[in-house]
Amino acid sequence: MAASATVNIIAELLGLGKDLDFVDRFTLTNTPTKSHYAYRQQAGVDAAEVLDLGGISTTDLIIIKAITNDMEIDTSFSSSFNAEIVVLEGEIAIFKPSGTVYIDSQDTPEQVTYEYIVIGR
Repeated sequence: MAASATVNIIAELLGLGKDLDFVDRFTLTNTPTKSHYAYRQQAGVDAAEVLDLGGISTTDLIIIKAITNDMEIDTSFSSSFNAEIVVLEGEIAIFKPSGTVYIDSQDTPEQVTYEYIVIGR
């Protein structure tokens, strides 16, 4: 059986007189053949660093969580860091990068600790 990845995001709001549900679901269009999990702390204080993809050459999806401190993510780094996503401490982001991914702390002089899964080929 070929590998596949489906992401389900469910949010519920209860107790304000009306219960609301938000459900979003998507499935990868490509068949993933590799995944990489890591738990890391940013090496330097306020110094952007490349995200280790663990040998995955074509990235289909990244799921990342800021464990300590707030983080910024550049999903298409070229010559300078340009934050496209901000992940606050305790929050999760799910995205498909369009280039080299760099991570940095949002606040100086902090180091962000994060965990992530890279899915791809």
